[in-house]
Parts: sequence; C-alpha cells; structure tokens
Amino acid sequence: MSEKTNSVLRGSLRATTGLVILAVSAAAVLVLGTAPLPTIERSPVALTVDTMQGAERDIVCAGAFAVLGADPTRPSTSIPVGEAAVTVAGTLTTQGELLRQEAGGTAPQVLGVPAGDRFAAAQTQTVTTDTLRGLSASACAEPTNEQWLVGGATTLGITTTVNLGNPSAVPATVQLTVFDENGAVDSQQTSGVLVPAGSDRVVSMNGYAPGREQLAVRIVSTGAAVTATLGVAHVTELTSFAVDTATRQIAPNPTLVIPGLTNLSDHDHGPGDAGELDPFSVRFRVLAPGGESGTASVRALFPDGSSEDLATIEYGDTAVADVPIAHWPEEANAAIITASDPLVGGAFGSADQGPEHDYAWFAPAPLLDADSEIAVAVVPGGQLVLVNPGTEAAEVRIADTAIESDRAASRLTVPAGGAAIAQAPASALVTSDVPIVMGVRLAAGGNIAGYPVIELNERASTITVFTR
Repeated sequence: MSEKTNSVLRGSLRATTGLVILAVSAAAVLVLGTAPLPTIERSPVALTVDTMQGAERDIVCAGAFAVLGADPTRPSTSIPVGEAAVTVAGTLTTQGELLRQEAGGTAPQVLGVPAGDRFAAAQTQTVTTDTLRGLSASACAEPTNEQWLVGGATTLGITTTVNLGNPSAVPATVQLTVFDENGAVDSQQTSGVLVPAGSDRVVSMNGYAPGREQLAVRIVSTGAAVTATLGVAHVTELTSFAVDTATRQIAPNPTLVIPGLTNLSDHDHGPGDAGELDPFSVRFRVLAPGGESGTASVRALFPDGSSEDLATIEYGDTAVADVPIAHWPEEANAAIITASDPLVGGAFGSADQGPEHDYAWFAPAPLLDADSEIAVAVVPGGQLVLVNPGTEAAEVRIADTAIESDRAASRLTVPAGGAAIAQAPASALVTSDVPIVMGVRLAAGGNIAGYPVIELNERASTITVFTR
C-alpha cells in the first residue's frame, strides 16, 4: 500500500471518530435534557452562642431630685439638690455615674450587673429646700427605646420635669410627645432632645406644655436606649405642698395594677352626699394612646381578696382622663384599672399630718412570671406590697439574697384578687407559684412615696448562628 493510500485511510478514521464523538455528545445532551442533574447538598452549620456569658447590663438610678428654678437667676433651669440613697438586691460588678449638665446633689448612678443575674435597685430621697419638702422614691431601671410617664401638671405652683439617662457609649436622640386633657400637644411644641453618651438631661414640661392640668409623656429614643423618670414639685403660696418622683411604664395594657396606693390624713373625714369625703382625694389618670374611646373601671383591692368598685373613667381622643375618688378605703393596698383598650395610667395618693403634706404618683407594675425568682430592693421604711390579680391563691416565698438557708425564708398566701403587705429584707428574692404584681410603699406622717417592682428587660439568652 502506497504512502498516499495510508494518509487517506488515517484521515477517514479521524473523521469517523469525530462523527462518533459528536453523536455520543448529542445523545448525552438529549438524555441530560430530560433527566435531573445530580446535585451536591450540604446543610449550613448551626452554632449556638450564649449571649449572656460575660455580658453586663446597665441599671440607672435617677440621682438627686432636680428642682426647676432652684437658682433664682436661672428660673428655667433645673438644679439637682440633696442626696439620694440607693438600695440594691443582688451583686454589682461595676458602679459609675452619669454626667449632668448642672452640678449638684447625688449624680445619677450606673450599676453594672451580670446579664444573667437577678438584680434590682431603688432609690429614695428626702427633699428639703427653702421652699420644698417631701419624700421621693423610684425604681432604678434598665434603658429602653420606648416608655411612658404619667403624672404631674404645669399649672400655677406645679413644676414637672423628665429626667433622661443615657449610660451608652453613643448619643441618644429622644422624642418627647406630650399629652394633656385635650389630647396630644402640638408637635411643633415638642422636639428631639440630645442626650450625649454617658450623660443625663433634665427637661422641663413647663416649657413644653405650660398651663396643663393633666400630663402623660411618651419617650422614644434612637441611637441609644435611655431611662426616664418624672419629677413633680408643688408649692402653694411659697409653702411646700409635695415632692415626688414617678417610675416609668413600658407599654399600654388593658389591665393596670397599681400596688401600694394609699391615702393618709390625720383629719376627720367630712360627710358628703355619697358618704365620707377625704380632705385630699385619691385620683386616677389614664390615656388610650391609640385614640380609642371607652370606659375603664376602677377597683380597690383588700388583703382578703375582696374588692370595692370606686369609679369609672371615660377616655378617648388621646386626651388624658382624670377622676377623683371621694373616699379611699383605708384597708386597701392596691387598685386595678380594667378597660377593653390598651391604656397607660397612674394613681395619686396623699399624706397629710399637721403642717406637713406630701403626695405621690403610683405607677402600674408589670405582671411577674410564676416560679421565677424576682429580686426586689426594699428601701428603708418601705413596705412590700404583693398583689394577686389572678383567680388562684398565690403561695409566695420571700428570702434574703444574703442568706442561702431556706429556713430563713418566709412564706405567705395571697388570696385570688388580694393585695397584702409582706415583711421583706432590703435585698429580697421573691418567688410565687402564680403570676403576681409587686410594689414598695413608704407612707408615714406627712410623707408618702412608692415604686413598682420591675424586672430587667427580657433578652434571649442564646442565639443560633448559621455559617456559610
């Protein structure tokens, strides 16, 4: 065979092989087009992270009471005066102070505590100036981005301030929305308040909404969460009438339980068309932030589980509603406000003895979980008030955080619907087998104050992270 013939044969074989490959490839494409391709799947790796390990919470106490006009040369400036005492229940890891615009008195305290620990703190102060005297008390709280304050007025002789604390490392911009007896105050009269990092600011409601008889304030912060308390000072004809500090509430609720409410007087009760009349009336104040209209019922709660209907409050159109009670039952230890719409609210009680007079705005307290150890700070002279708004009796155990022995704990039963006074140490740990509400009351002679027992903000203890 010649070389030329061999070349032709090799070329024919290569061409034939190419055609075979093309045919196989085409067949494969047809098969793959009608059958699913194999896939490789791998589930993402999930890692559970403990967010509480090594973490801390900041609890802020408001510091010395701020008096608007304490410096006659600056009547529109709030000056902190006097010394505030702090009571803690639990273990501190750090303690610091917030920087105030105006120096004076006890600085706001920042208490650092382990994130997973049970902890509570409260402060009290006897305020004494040339024109003011009275007792104030409030629960120290964890910063949050939204909260409410109810109480106070800006009419003649009454000054009301909002104390804002920012323990964060970043500044906070705080929007104050003020409501009065006619509804929401014109938004042009409210504005953002800058609270620098690690600082405290006191804002006068008399400047925001002067001449108002009934106040409620919504506080919303961005950039950083803040704490807020309400300060009220009342003078009549240059004579002190009352001093008070009110604790915040987090969110509206159709049922508001107000522990510790009372009304003291050494005067005889006068007669009225409906029975006895108190010389200084207990008052209830509510607001429906959503603008709903309706009627709320008010009842006083007694230690044995019985109750007494006191009044109804008509509310609506984002107006602050306020109603006085002719006579507060002396044996009652709490009040409950019930409505069909979410409300914020508070109650006003007085103490009057001889020449001395004082009053307090009592804030609603949250319902605390059953079978959970709740830390309670009971300030000197305070009474722990336990309220059981449920339908089953509550078995309550009260221990001292400093004493581990169970035999040192006390126990009592609070009947369904009851509000009872309990003996408690300054640093208490309370457990109930059903959900309850708690508060601390100080009332003696011409002094009165109180604050709700509030838990630390709920946080997820673990989060799940999916890696790529």
